[in-house]
Amino acid sequence: MTKSRVFQVLALIAIVAFVVCGQPATAQNQHHIQARVVPAVHADKIQPLTASKEKAVLQQLMSGFGVLPPEDENGNDEWPCFPGSDNPNAADCSQIAAGGVVLGQPAYTQSFSACDGNSGSSPNCGQIFWFYEDDTGDNQDDLVVSIVVKQGVDYILDTGAFDFGPNPFPAGSVVVIYDDTAFGTLGESGPGNGFCAGSTETCINPKAGVADVTVTTTVGTSTIRSTFKMFLK
Repeated sequence: MTKSRVFQVLALIAIVAFVVCGQPATAQNQHHIQARVVPAVHADKIQPLTASKEKAVLQQLMSGFGVLPPEDENGNDEWPCFPGSDNPNAADCSQIAAGGVVLGQPAYTQSFSACDGNSGSSPNCGQIFWFYEDDTGDNQDDLVVSIVVKQGVDYILDTGAFDFGPNPFPAGSVVVIYDDTAFGTLGESGPGNGFCAGSTETCINPKAGVADVTVTTTVGTSTIRSTFKMFLK
């Protein structure tokens, strides 16, 4: 095997391993934020950065809060999934045509009782997700993301800066970041409690009403944010 071929194989292994899950900033953290690349079905439209008139930045796409996915037989979330990909749950989308994606149904109104993570035994109730296009071509700087959910000035979730290490995605990639979660203290108190693990904020338990969600993605000097609202009823 030639030296260039060995490098290609090692790079592919690194990317496949890396898109499964990043490393949180703290040792104890119930957040399990994951990143997966979407198969490139528009590769013919991607131009080299040197020939492009667009600035090499991250581009925000869609975001939302959807139905919590069940796990498949291998213990992977059944969604988000994409056909024809190298992602661990690709088989869950094997019957979907190229260019499709399976997501949990998003909705503005969510169950307050299901999402009230007020004790250590509280389960997750849904999945926060967002898509973006990475046109940076930057594989030196880290991919860093965060999720913050507030009701007024009160935090009910804050992941802090979740660092995936050096950005593994080539220019033109469409990426989905997601986290299965609920909201609140998990019966804990003080900074970094419950669903504020990984941050310096102190979470309180949610209450019925509107919650504001902000997701942030950073690679090098490029930072994007998406905000949306949900209603706990």
